[in-house]
Amino acid sequence: MAMTDISALAQMLNPKDEGDSDSDNDCVKYTPADIGNSKPKSKIPDVTPSTVKKAPAGKDIWDAEFVPEGVSTDHEETRPQPQYDVCFKQNVGTEDMFLGMSGKHPGSNDELIITISLPKTKTSEIDLNVTDERVDCWTSEYALRLHLPKPVVSNQGSAQWITDKEQLRLTLPLKKEFDFLP
Repeated sequence: MAMTDISALAQMLNPKDEGDSDSDNDCVKYTPADIGNSKPKSKIPDVTPSTVKKAPAGKDIWDAEFVPEGVSTDHEETRPQPQYDVCFKQNVGTEDMFLGMSGKHPGSNDELIITISLPKTKTSEIDLNVTDERVDCWTSEYALRLHLPKPVVSNQGSAQWITDKEQLRLTLPLKKEFDFLP
C-alpha cells in the first residue's frame, strides 16, 4: 500500500467539504453539565481584613468555640498517660465453629476490652468515667482520656481490678447497628 493510497483512504473516511455544516466552528457542543436546569454560578465571597477571622492569641491553634462540649480546656494535663491495650472480643460458640449458623464473620465483634496498667495504684484512688465514645481514667499518678474506636453501650460495661498485675480491665459491649431487631 502506497502513501497515496493511505491518504486517499483517510479522505474517504473523513471527508472535509466547505459546504458541510458539521465543522467544529458551526456546531454547538453540549456536555453532561448542560442537561437539566442551569444553576447560577456562585459568587466568590469577598475576603477582606474585616471578614477574615483573627487567629487565636498565643500558641493556640483554634478557639474554644471549636472544642466539643464536655472537654475540659481550662488546664493542661501534666500527669503521664498510663500504658493501655484495646482489643476486640468475639463470642464464639460451637454453632459458629462447626455449623456457621449464627452469621458471624471475622469482622463482627461483640465487646471491646481495654486493659489499663496502673502501677503503684490502689483501687480507691481510681476515678473512672465511661461514655459511649470515650473512657476517662484518672489517678493521682496518671491521667487517660481515650476516644474509643467504635461506640459502646457504656451502662452495660464492667470493670475488674487485677491485683497481681496492677491493671484495670474494662469490658464494654459494642453498640450494634441492628440491636433493636429481635
